[in-house]
Amino acid sequence: MINAAHLLPLCFSLVSVCALMAGEVLADGSAIGQIYAPYVQPLERELELLWLDENRKGGVIPSNSLSKLGFGTSLFAGVYTEISMASIEIDGEQTQQVELEGIWQVTEQGEYSSDWGMLLEAETNLDSDISEFSVGVLNQKDWGKISLLTNVVASYEWGEDIVSEFETRLGMQARYRLRPTFEPMIEFFQGQDTTALGVGAGGLIKLSPGRQLRWGVSALKGLNPELEDAIKLELEYEFF
Repeated sequence: MINAAHLLPLCFSLVSVCALMAGEVLADGSAIGQIYAPYVQPLERELELLWLDENRKGGVIPSNSLSKLGFGTSLFAGVYTEISMASIEIDGEQTQQVELEGIWQVTEQGEYSSDWGMLLEAETNLDSDISEFSVGVLNQKDWGKISLLTNVVASYEWGEDIVSEFETRLGMQARYRLRPTFEPMIEFFQGQDTTALGVGAGGLIKLSPGRQLRWGVSALKGLNPELEDAIKLELEYEFF
């Protein structure tokens, strides 16, 4: 009998191939964003803040910054949902969007040689007729104190104010678990108009029983003419 854990590596390969094939001709959005782990903590609730600033002096995507605030909770075993509001500033003009996100932890941590999950996202712009739906495959592979996170995401974007199209993106993060409060990392992002590589750090700070703060900051350099550089800051206040 084939279960979801056996199908996920195949899905991962298929989406990866789509990303490589479609990335050169279809995707036009920025690929930089959050990189998700395939885990859901029981009874977890979370307040999340993401700030991203991209400096783009040329190309089809203008310079932009994004501020996102969300609240999430694990509804039941292995499933996490989050709703968030984001403000995006593009060359001095602001727009707002709302996003609903879900993470499904497919395998138990350590059950297989790597851990698997799936991501579902639905977002819509409040100032224009643009919507997007995404499906992603999440993977984490550990070698001693080194963890490699890989997210491959396929999206479909539609609306009156945009040409409907299929997009793909790839995000990878290699993290060295030096100590819980400080873990240096390298991040890589790939899309048609974004190829970026950078360094950063993150960690987990225990505040009190059942409360903790997870943080991360990255500085990225564009590897193609479309992106000069980018800075990303993530804060997650988790309580159980």
